[in-house]
Amino acid sequence: MVRVIVSGLKSEEHMFKESLEEEGIAFVSKLEREFQFTQEDELHLQIKSSVEGKKKRYQVKAKLTVQGKVYTVSELDRDFNQNEWDLNLATKEALGELKKVVEKSKFKPVKGLTEDEALEKREYGN
Repeated sequence: MVRVIVSGLKSEEHMFKESLEEEGIAFVSKLEREFQFTQEDELHLQIKSSVEGKKKRYQVKAKLTVQGKVYTVSELDRDFNQNEWDLNLATKEALGELKKVVEKSKFKPVKGLTEDEALEKREYGN
């Protein structure tokens, strides 16, 4: 089983830790269908929050190791999104982007298609 680590939560945000770990476990469980993990593999979610007005904005960085290879996504890798105000949605979005990065790494090109077209074809079976 892949270890899920959540870091960067402030003391008043620790109530989110369990749900973020569960989200990470669900993410890894889906990937286990396509990838074989080792005991050393882990998913690390680093949370950074900042206050803007009366609301908090969250930045989620995700790092996954798969058989010694490291895959990462950060806010700089993604377009601006509306989910930064909700920690769980920001985490889901970061994990979705991480899944794309991991899948592209194992992707084999299909002649005549761009990488995105071939991935879409593989996902939807078109």
